[in-house]
Amino acid sequence: MSVVNRRTFLIQTASAAGGLLWLLEACTPSPSAAPPTSPPAAAPTSAPAPKPTAAASAAPASTGAAPTTAPAVAAPTTSSNATAAGTPRQGGTLVWAMTSDPVTLAPFGVTNTSAYEPGNLCYESLVRWDRNLNVQPALAESWETPDKQTYIFHLRQGVKFHSGKEFDSQDVVYSLNSQKNPPPPGSVNTFFPKIGSVDALDKYTVKLNMSQPDGSVIGYLAWNIYSHIAPDGLYDRTDPRSTADGTGPYKITEFVPNDHVTLLRNPNYWQSGAPYLDGITFKVMTDQQARVAALRSGAIDGTTISADIIPTLSNDPNLTVLKNLTAGFRELQMTIKGQGKPWEDARVRQAISAAIDRQVIIDNVYAGDAVFTSKIPASYGDWPIPEAELRSKWEKLDLDMAKQLMSQAGVSGFDVTLQAIANPNDYVQIAEIIKSQLAKININVTVQPLEIGTFAQNNAAGTFEWAQTGRGMRGDPSGYFADFDPTGSTYKAWFAGGWSNAEMTQLLNDALGNTDQAARHAQYRRMQEIALTEWPTMPIVDPTIYQVVRSRVQNMYVSIDGTEKGLAETWVTG
Repeated sequence: MSVVNRRTFLIQTASAAGGLLWLLEACTPSPSAAPPTSPPAAAPTSAPAPKPTAAASAAPASTGAAPTTAPAVAAPTTSSNATAAGTPRQGGTLVWAMTSDPVTLAPFGVTNTSAYEPGNLCYESLVRWDRNLNVQPALAESWETPDKQTYIFHLRQGVKFHSGKEFDSQDVVYSLNSQKNPPPPGSVNTFFPKIGSVDALDKYTVKLNMSQPDGSVIGYLAWNIYSHIAPDGLYDRTDPRSTADGTGPYKITEFVPNDHVTLLRNPNYWQSGAPYLDGITFKVMTDQQARVAALRSGAIDGTTISADIIPTLSNDPNLTVLKNLTAGFRELQMTIKGQGKPWEDARVRQAISAAIDRQVIIDNVYAGDAVFTSKIPASYGDWPIPEAELRSKWEKLDLDMAKQLMSQAGVSGFDVTLQAIANPNDYVQIAEIIKSQLAKININVTVQPLEIGTFAQNNAAGTFEWAQTGRGMRGDPSGYFADFDPTGSTYKAWFAGGWSNAEMTQLLNDALGNTDQAARHAQYRRMQEIALTEWPTMPIVDPTIYQVVRSRVQNMYVSIDGTEKGLAETWVTG
């Protein structure tokens, strides 16, 4: 299947989709391509593959008019983003150490990224991102958008689930409906597009009826975090928390919580010749020093390692260090529910941000390999506020100003509990530095490390005061502001009865369906300014993610969504 370049794709779909260009996450911003000289045609797309910029998004394309910008894929952060590729070799197995337990294998509505590390190798979506974040066909071979509120997908035939069931349109209807309203243990999917209903037109054709224009659909599907396709009625036949049934290159054969997940090659995978490995074992190893020792000894073949450990591994001839800027920026979250908490005053939140020295966090947690970030991460093309501006204005360290703001708010100090994801350990490290820094303005922070399952449950329910967490890949820039949508479950859990902003709400609604590219950029710029003034949540830094593999591992790459998607294309030399 040929890959359509991004400019051609935008010309083909701008009018038909009535929607938004989705901007995909790469490593660094890149120049925009020149807009087409003639109005875009409403032609159907066949195996579309836009080549977006740095973070998956959906910028708007004007109906009947050329998009004003067309960002290109940015180059990898460094040449070590992927291991060298040679002639693929079939066979062999690989052990990958996970930093957190997956908790569940359920395909719908799961919020912890660790669940998708094995899950993304088992479950697929209608479309996918390749390693350069071009949109490629997956379970759908092609699609078209005959009007602003309709998507039609033509499904790949002959695909089978791991259980042997043939994949068809009823599975898509079931899965999309389940994504919209996830069965337990899933929580509400705040990223689900404005899909009003889904129709199976025939066995291999599916129609999405949008309740309003929404160009985030393709980016949402390609992201493949919340958009897994499972067989019709899966939850009625089995416990999806402990078993999985997807169409992906690997099938999960065993899940032992807090220990390992075993995957075996899918011999009936629809893509000829793939995958290369006979099997993958995901070993849960939350202790980083244990992972380092296992890497050196050969007990594991690869894992994610924090920046401060990388210098000790860089000169080992048996290891290869890979890195890439991640979309998973770190963020301090707060509940603001009208309960009389001191930080419900915007001046206190402004003081908190002004008292945080983000460069200290970058230097001490990430060995200098991270950047300042807005509510849209620095890796997200030309959408975020530039780092230089963040450093000089919005996120500038100003302890005197912080003290003045606390005084103006009439707050001399207070106690607060800051929950933090225990593993990876950078969340706790950030929390401890913030604790030390906020002590200078008489805020007494108690850091509470939590395992990922408990943290995710508390985060979704809003049962926390403060939380040190990270965001991740989004299919559209609107995804980074979904927290502030008054109709969403996250807003209700975190902010209902407390924080609101009418301008933000209006911008959210207007920008999602906007068909003017330049205007949409301006809208998301303004939303960032509101977020960085009122600080309902507090972006901290955008780090580089490191993965270290043994030399036998070939063709692995670091995916900026924080999962190990590269394993789908990896082979071993022996």
